[in-house]
Parts: sequence; structure tokens; C-alpha cells
Amino acid sequence: MSLSNKDHLLSAAITDAMIAKSIAQALRHEHANVTPAIMQIEKITGIKAITARKWYNGKHVPRSRHLLTLALYYPQVLQAICELMGIGALWQEMARSGIIDKMQTHLDEKWGKWKKQALEVDRFVHIHVRLNAHVAVQMNQRQLWFLGQLQQGYKMQAGDLVDIWHVHTKTAKRDVLGLLEAELIVPMKTGRNCRYKLL
Repeated sequence: MSLSNKDHLLSAAITDAMIAKSIAQALRHEHANVTPAIMQIEKITGIKAITARKWYNGKHVPRSRHLLTLALYYPQVLQAICELMGIGALWQEMARSGIIDKMQTHLDEKWGKWKKQALEVDRFVHIHVRLNAHVAVQMNQRQLWFLGQLQQGYKMQAGDLVDIWHVHTKTAKRDVLGLLEAELIVPMKTGRNCRYKLL
């Protein structure tokens, strides 16, 4: 069989759903019993929490540059990629040669540094939003952040407020309802996990 035929069979066998599921499982394994996992992924990799949340929930497939970044920091992600490609033996060889242990040590160091910084300084949430001052003073910080994220092009939902601001689901829904009533946002679709866009 030619190389091109092999590549065709490999690409046909691997689906986006398989990749999304494997990456979500790997991230959940790496961040087992950790709260908030999404924020820690951001601190370790530099990838925005809103983006990482989609992978953590298994709803989206990382872009190639993000996938490589995750594989660089997380041994479980690298293992998932190798297994999807059918080269689990390569992963086992890396484990035998000590490469995976070095990756884990590096990850543990990043974790330790992040935890130390978290104890020393407050966690900041950056708010970048352009809004009429009269309207802005009627909004809370979470709502301003939500609007700012929409202005930057992110597809937002109430769950993003829960993950980033660590508020109850009811609080997040109240915040979104306030934005809807102020006619600043509209739903992109109805139903569960509804996403919103600027009006």
C-alpha cells in the first residue's frame, strides 16, 4: 500500500468527534479533582479559559497550534494523539526512555508555580468593553465582561460566567437575562446551552 493510501485510511478513520472525546478525557485526567480546572489550563498553557472550556467539555476540537501546545504540556494529551494515530508503541517507548517523566516533572513545576502565585496575588479577570457610560453603570462586572467577550468575537453562554467567575448557575442566568432585557444581546438559538450574540 502506498503512503498516500495509508494516509487516506488514517484520516478517514479519525473523526473530529473522536479527537474531541480523547482530548476532553485527557484534560479531565490531568486535572482530576482540581477546581477550577479551566483556569489552570489557561495559566499553564496561555490558552484562554473560554477556548479551553470547549475542549474540556468535549464540544470542540482544538486547532492544530492549540493541539500541539496541549501535547507539549500534558502527557495524557500526547498519549491520546499517539493512540489515535495508531502509534501507541511510540508513546510506550517515550515512557521507557524517561521523556514522559520529564514532561510530568515540568508540568508539576508549572502547577507549583501557579499555586504559589495564586496564594500571593488575587486572581484578575480582565474586562475590555466599549459601552455607553450611562448603560455601563447599570451593569455588574460579570455582565460587562460578558459583553466584552462578545465584542472580541467569542460565542458566549451563561456557563462561561459560571466557569470564569465561579458563580451559581442561577446567578449567571440572571446576568444574561439582564443583558437580554437591556436589549444588548440576543440568543443565537433557543434551548439548552444557548449561545448569545450582540444585538
